[in-house]
Amino acid sequence: MSAATALVRDADQRGARRAAGVTVRVVATIGAWYWAIFVVVAAAVIVGSDRFGSGLDQGVLDAQMGGPSRWFLLVLGIIIPAAYLRLHVAAGGTRRSLAVGTVQGALVGGVLIGLVTAVYLLGERALFAALDQPWVREFGLPVDGVAGVALTVLSEALVAATYYLAGAAISAGYYRLGVVRGSLYLLAALVPAALADLSTHTGVTTLVVGTENLPGVLLGLAGGAVAVALAAWLFSTPVRTVHLRPSL
Repeated sequence: MSAATALVRDADQRGARRAAGVTVRVVATIGAWYWAIFVVVAAAVIVGSDRFGSGLDQGVLDAQMGGPSRWFLLVLGIIIPAAYLRLHVAAGGTRRSLAVGTVQGALVGGVLIGLVTAVYLLGERALFAALDQPWVREFGLPVDGVAGVALTVLSEALVAATYYLAGAAISAGYYRLGVVRGSLYLLAALVPAALADLSTHTGVTTLVVGTENLPGVLLGLAGGAVAVALAAWLFSTPVRTVHLRPSL
């Protein structure tokens, strides 16, 4: 390997690390605020319904089809990579390193969201038990035992990463293809999100299809991995050829 090739590779790796760091910091910061508010509201709803009503017939997270955090991740995916692209390139990074770093950051951020989701579900179930209410979960993979917790972390991580990258693919499509073709690309960018829903038994797509028609755990995890890979490809393909207009 020549010295020039090594320098280019090292620069690409540094650029990817910077892009990944930006993604993780934003997801962690916004996610922390989101989950802090969600936990307070959910606890108030559970306790209030027990004290002043007849209690809930399902968990708060389950009532939202397995978790609404995917929607703020989709929005962050639309905003952050597009906003950071010009700064990244100006700092000497390449479009390729931005794509690689964003995918890496989405995976790490997804694991963080998966961990928080699993901890929340355990806490929600414990609160239901303390109030002597039955805890029922219709959406999502099993959460019983250590294996169930690990499964929840993994499945929610796949969902979170997929939705963030689907959002990034949407903005990259508009940036690269314009309004008309970008709108068509949006439909393709949402396919991985729907696949992640079906694979993890959560989300709007699962509500439409029905939980009884969904794949098993192993096939679901495989489908979740495919969803992440597809979303990453749909983002990386247009962003690597985006043309930046000079700033005025």
